[in-house]
Amino acid sequence: MSVNEWREQFPAITDAGRIPLNNCSASPIPQRALEARAECEQVWIEAGNPWPTWLAAVEAAKEQFAALINASPAEIAIVSSATDGLARFASALSYDDRADIVVGDLEFPTVPQFWYAQQKRGARLRVASSPDGIRVPETAYRKEISTDTLLVCTSHVCSFTGGMVDVSRLANLVHDVGGYFFLDAYQSIGTIPIDVKQQNIDALVSGTLKFLLGGPGIAFLYVAKDLARTLEPTNMGWFGVDDIFGFETESPTFAPNTRRFELGTPPATVAYQASAGMELIAEIGVERIRERTREHTNTLIEGALDRGFEVRTPIESSYRGSIVNVQVENAEEAVETMIDRGINVSARGGGIRLSPHYFNTTEDLLESLAVIDDVAVPTR
Repeated sequence: MSVNEWREQFPAITDAGRIPLNNCSASPIPQRALEARAECEQVWIEAGNPWPTWLAAVEAAKEQFAALINASPAEIAIVSSATDGLARFASALSYDDRADIVVGDLEFPTVPQFWYAQQKRGARLRVASSPDGIRVPETAYRKEISTDTLLVCTSHVCSFTGGMVDVSRLANLVHDVGGYFFLDAYQSIGTIPIDVKQQNIDALVSGTLKFLLGGPGIAFLYVAKDLARTLEPTNMGWFGVDDIFGFETESPTFAPNTRRFELGTPPATVAYQASAGMELIAEIGVERIRERTREHTNTLIEGALDRGFEVRTPIESSYRGSIVNVQVENAEEAVETMIDRGINVSARGGGIRLSPHYFNTTEDLLESLAVIDDVAVPTR
């Protein structure tokens, strides 16, 4: 499928004429996802019992997500959001022997917010500090990791700056002291290859709202099978037990795999559009998407610098995801004007955040830079 054919998949581009450059916040919905939603609705209307078909759609979504990260479907649990997945995993942790949770200081807010609250259960929060406000290097984490470290929990890509961690190196650092590694991949998955086995990732969470093109309401929790068997969540629900339709109430047992982290009725209807988005990603291939978005971010950085703007994003492409933050004095006002002119962007971290995807073109980027030059004031 060519780039033009890919662009034809998105009514926001073809019908609304928008330039979608806010893909790390909310990507445009593909036409096939709209069609998948209609298919789900038709089952709802016509089937005497829609649940067998709906649950098959949920399992299909699990399989697609598992394939994206080189996991098995049995290592995936359906959750409602990244925070929900993190909470379900954390409910199985004990802070008796080890209590330190290490995070970076550039995390998406839900990560430090969540672990801050866990201090009531005995967790101790340690924060690795970025030396430049753009990226938290592995050396910063190393200063905070010790034999008291239970878990390093970090974003693969910083949502405000695009700064990226070296997953394998960081996983090895915490494994060397006997701790676990939990990756928030929401800002990277779909644009950066992830291999949970090769990169030694113990647990990972992501949803489909952003680069996976599948909308809100569903997310996926990966827990390595050997680890999952050793963890018992604090909560139990009927989709997390061994025999879902055994309806055991006197002595229920957890599922033998990561499904033990599931609770109640899964978001079956949302699974349809999530699958459609992941299908598109698989057709192109994450490696191809990574190369194209790397070129896109290069173009944005070079164009912003040439126009006299600073960027709060790593210049070295191996250290960044598909996010560029152009620093301006009037970010909120400039973003509002850009959206009015048909360009989807966000105000984050003191600047205009642009997050290109595979379907964006060089023309999209140059037009957006021209509008930034017209409406924004460079930082002094």
